[in-house]
Amino acid sequence: MAITGKSIRTALFTLVLLLAGAAIAQTPGEFPQGANIPKNLKPYFLCVLEKGEKWIPVQFADPAMQEHLAYIREQVEAGKFVVVGPALDEGRIRGMAIINAASIEEAKKIVNGDKMVQSGHLVAQIHPVMLADLSALHTEYPAKTAK
Repeated sequence: MAITGKSIRTALFTLVLLLAGAAIAQTPGEFPQGANIPKNLKPYFLCVLEKGEKWIPVQFADPAMQEHLAYIREQVEAGKFVVVGPALDEGRIRGMAIINAASIEEAKKIVNGDKMVQSGHLVAQIHPVMLADLSALHTEYPAKTAK
């Protein structure tokens, strides 16, 4: 069988169609609907904060911890951290957050804005996840006090 320009074009076209189909099938947020799959799935990013190379325990009153908590509040109030909190078992995982971001790059930028991450005290792992729409969740903070 001789290889012709037409057969090469046909093979390339078939390959492009197969690759496009595979890409569509693996697009985050695209799940087939069925009886056991929620209708209201939405893409988020799961951030797991772990002890970094420069980890040292800090007390609640420590200025670095207060700055960390203020940054978290800022992100919650901006709608970026949908769910956030500490791990309570004193293990290597120190906390987690569900991040509302358009891309993993945006999620990384948000997390890397935290000075505890910048300093190496904490290290972030970020994973795309699909969860039920969390937009109805609301975190309440006390009113800010004047300095």
